[in-house]
Amino acid sequence: MSTEKEFRDELFRIIENKITGMGYSVYNCGNKTNLVYQIIINGNGDVQPDDPVNPSRGNYAFQTDILIKKGKIPIVTIETKYESLTTHDILTYSTKAMKHKEIYPYLRYGLIVGNYGKIPNRFFIHNQGFDFAASLSYNNDNSFFDGELDGIINMIKKQIEDSEKLLKMIEEGNGAKRFSRNIEILL
Repeated sequence: MSTEKEFRDELFRIIENKITGMGYSVYNCGNKTNLVYQIIINGNGDVQPDDPVNPSRGNYAFQTDILIKKGKIPIVTIETKYESLTTHDILTYSTKAMKHKEIYPYLRYGLIVGNYGKIPNRFFIHNQGFDFAASLSYNNDNSFFDGELDGIINMIKKQIEDSEKLLKMIEEGNGAKRFSRNIEILL
């Protein structure tokens, strides 16, 4: 793999293969990955965008790289980078995540960087909106290391589970006695 698109497409195929059978749909960078970041009531009292479930990019919506949905509901979003991760990337995508979470408070938002070694310390200093992040490396034959891939798939499944818990709590309106975000770090 030599480009971010190739990395994203391969990662998408693997996630789709592992997640779709669980009752979720997985979408790859395109029309179905646009998520509303803002809802406005215009001067006529109409909601904008007209179709917040299927928004178009640039019409109060940002495009995401990989999106996991349950029916119409976005559950997990994954942004991808390849062979680099700058402070600007972290700040930009973290802000994007926070904007989406204003509309979808149960949405889990992540970043997966291909062929980059480790997530740098600046990620932990500047991140505000990401719920998870991972670095994914390759074998000499350009295939992903199995152990890393299994760990990332398990992490995504956990994010789906967490999103479902938040969504259920919000829908039922009962609140909670406890809430805790746990940090798992693999060095």
